[in-house]
Amino acid sequence: MNMSKVWKGSVVLLLALGFFFWSFSSFQAGGPSVKALDNSNVDTPINRISVTGDGVIKMKADTALIILGAQTDGSTAEEAQAKNATLMNAVVGALKRELSSNDKWETSTLSLYPQYDYSEAGIGKLTGFRAENQVLITLTDPTRAGEIVDFAVKAGANTVVGIQFTLRNPESTKLEAIKLAMAAAKAKAEAALSVEGKQITGVQEIVVSDGSYPMAVNNFYKEAAMSSSADSVPAPVEPGAIEVRVSVSVTYTF
Repeated sequence: MNMSKVWKGSVVLLLALGFFFWSFSSFQAGGPSVKALDNSNVDTPINRISVTGDGVIKMKADTALIILGAQTDGSTAEEAQAKNATLMNAVVGALKRELSSNDKWETSTLSLYPQYDYSEAGIGKLTGFRAENQVLITLTDPTRAGEIVDFAVKAGANTVVGIQFTLRNPESTKLEAIKLAMAAAKAKAEAALSVEGKQITGVQEIVVSDGSYPMAVNNFYKEAAMSSSADSVPAPVEPGAIEVRVSVSVTYTF
């Protein structure tokens, strides 16, 4: 046997064994390792259902808002303003006598402006001036609205913009309407889910949109007001009911 071949074969075997043990120790010390998959950060699908609900409450109006006043013309600004002041002093005096201690009034509009005639070739020709003065009256007894308008017109008011009925404290009514709307929305969701044998587990989102709708009475115009006489019957004005409506959109989880 050739000893050199045996020796070379032994060297190759030793080198192969050495490389194997070195690779194995390196793998154990800091080599690649296998880790379990962590699913903790993976989003779990959430079942949702979105529904809407309405809450409606009808209440008798407890407040009336009236805007009325006087409109006067004059060849000069001073004349128009002087005429207006005379009428409004009489109107305010009548209001002070007729309004209760819980009622109030305040000036809402005061204006004075020139009047032009554009009938000739569209060229404006100054014809005089117009003065306007309007007051806002707040009545705590809305059933007196027609009566107060009548007193003001007889005292000299020739412009009645209109009457609007409202609630003194609408926010408390809105809160009750929200409860009704939420109950309606929940009933819808429960009815739908019961078909599939599911139940509500939580609330993800609530959106509330509210609005009340005061009832406005037909406007009184200057012509009607000026036609009033001392023996005229007060305009029949019925406060009626105010509807407060609230809508909600709710997203439930199940």
